Amino acid sequence: MRPVPPDTAEARQAPESGIPGDDARQALRLRRYLIGAGTSFLVVVALFVCYWLGLLALNIAVGGAALIGFFVVLFYGLFRSGLNLRFGDPSLTAEMAAAGILTLAFVMYYAEPVRNALSLFYLVALMFGVLRLGTARLLALAAVAFVAHASVLALSGSLRGPGATEGWVQLATLAIALPWFATMGGYVNRLRRRLSDTNRQLKASAERAEQIAIRDVLTGVYNRRHLMDVLSREISRAQRRGAPLGVCLFDLDQFKQINDTWGHAAGDAVLKHFTSLAGGGLRAADVFGRFGGEEFLLVLPDTDAHWAAVVAERIRAGAERSAFPGVAAGHRVTVTIGVAGHARDESGDALIARADMALYRGKGAGRNRVVVG
Repeated sequence: MRPVPPDTAEARQAPESGIPGDDARQALRLRRYLIGAGTSFLVVVALFVCYWLGLLALNIAVGGAALIGFFVVLFYGLFRSGLNLRFGDPSLTAEMAAAGILTLAFVMYYAEPVRNALSLFYLVALMFGVLRLGTARLLALAAVAFVAHASVLALSGSLRGPGATEGWVQLATLAIALPWFATMGGYVNRLRRRLSDTNRQLKASAERAEQIAIRDVLTGVYNRRHLMDVLSREISRAQRRGAPLGVCLFDLDQFKQINDTWGHAAGDAVLKHFTSLAGGGLRAADVFGRFGGEEFLLVLPDTDAHWAAVVAERIRAGAERSAFPGVAAGHRVTVTIGVAGHARDESGDALIARADMALYRGKGAGRNRVVVG
């Protein structure tokens, strides 16, 4: 029998997550999580550098690292299990940034000597949020950071007594820096979204332009230029693999009479209807298109001349039985088909020339037939 390659869409395995089409997005979310985890690791490094410099007790550095590790593992579990998909924003960007801010504030409560230095990581947390969050949510995170730091200073007594000035300066600095950073981050996020939208539009436009370049305007099937490119590639593949290759050249019988009798609109309708008939039942690997005028070409990979003739006969018989739009009821539209199988070292032009010769023999023999060249 004629070999039929498997349909790639049907053969494709189901996504491992069980959520069709979501695997790529989950992979992107996991990569963003890894960015956040890497940022958390920087805080751990900073804690142990402070310990090495004698600015922080070892138990505080270890405790802070353990708390950070807990949240890293927690969010990793959410992503790997798919539980993140139950959240409004499956990327969990705001949740991860908020967890980082609160963890940082908790560590700073016990790390007074390096509190000023560690407060810079609030901005790092907001920077991570720029990947996904708009201005409003970044401002909300900025408010969380400010309230958290103010609570740390108040609970530790840093806003009272002789050293209160330094604490109030910290709060004033954060009150200025955090909203400004959130606002700028929201602006950058808007620019990123616009750039992403522009890229999608450009990609869609490029795809439309590509389709216009390879499609016949009237019928929507492939045009002659694309058919010849496909035929060239299939010939190269057939020669490498020693596989058969067949072509079918179609010509609608007495098409000029249709135009002269019922008008060009009827002729266009006949061409469109024929393309729908011929295109039905083909394999994914088969390529059908308009070769020019009322002529069409079908390229059949992994198919010898015998089975190409079987396919051609099916299309011929289908056209003969079909009622074509645009012509008078009872008028039969037929097609003559020339078939050729690729010979070793034969060019595409030579292969089509043999199919064309077979086609014209069919025309001379009375039309409405399949002839193998």
